[in-house]
Amino acid sequence: MQSNALQQSARDEAKPGDACRGSRRGLALPLVLWSIAFLAGLVVLVAGVVGDWVNAEIRAEKTFRARQLALSGIAIGLSPQVKAGEPLLKNGSPETEGFEVKLSDESGKLNPNYWIAQNNRDIFTRLFESWGVDDELRDAAIDGLVDWIDADDFRSLHGAERAEYEAAGRPGFPANRPLLNIREMEAVLGLDQVLAAQEDWKSFFTIWYNGKINLQYASEPLLESLAELTPKQCRALFELRAGPDGIEGSADDVKFASVEEAAKLIGAQGRQLEALEAFFGVAGSVRRIESTGFCNGVKHKITVIAPENSGGQIMNWEEE
Repeated sequence: MQSNALQQSARDEAKPGDACRGSRRGLALPLVLWSIAFLAGLVVLVAGVVGDWVNAEIRAEKTFRARQLALSGIAIGLSPQVKAGEPLLKNGSPETEGFEVKLSDESGKLNPNYWIAQNNRDIFTRLFESWGVDDELRDAAIDGLVDWIDADDFRSLHGAERAEYEAAGRPGFPANRPLLNIREMEAVLGLDQVLAAQEDWKSFFTIWYNGKINLQYASEPLLESLAELTPKQCRALFELRAGPDGIEGSADDVKFASVEEAAKLIGAQGRQLEALEAFFGVAGSVRRIESTGFCNGVKHKITVIAPENSGGQIMNWEEE
């Protein structure tokens, strides 16, 4: 009996310790599983961060290379001896590496600073009417542009001066000076609504050429809007000025001696001739060089404005 009692007592004394050990073993498994899950998540996170960093470095390297190629194109485009259509303006392939240069001329666009200084509203009236702008919005756009460019604080009839800009939550405007960049036109009250409805409005304007629109480089939309030329007349004009090779801006381009000569050749007369004489000329040149570099799916574009035969002088430089 005494032996049985001692055995029972030993078993009773052993139970608390066994329970603690069992409890510790029960807690250990979840801790191990949690640690494994944490480490796995940490590995995935680090791998993702490293992957993003590697991708960013690869893209940065491609962008750098694309920019270098675009710069090569700019160097070629700045040479006055290089004309549109020449093989030098394209190198390599957009799918791998290379660059492509487009040459055009800013003198074929409308300079708002010049025409406001000439107190000529008719050119803007014709342009905005061709865009389908109603009379009220058109007048607000033109007067707003006048108030932005002129140096005084006197508000035009439909324009906007400081009080109107402050009421619109844009204190400190208008600039009361000529436009420094055509993008400023989007900040002009009244004009901003007109431009917002015309997706390609930037192709109509420049601030880099100061004078009448050069008929040698004017676009079809401007010719149709301002001089009411027909598509057939525009095509005839483009064929004439492009010369035998059919490429505008190349060495064999035909240069018109006068607006009247060009008008006669395409059969423009009456109201058309009057508009051509009022808004267009045949002189002036400011080269626009758009060079795009490519590197394995990444591209970089540089746009430079430089006077013809400038000797390297640059008026404007933009990158995107």
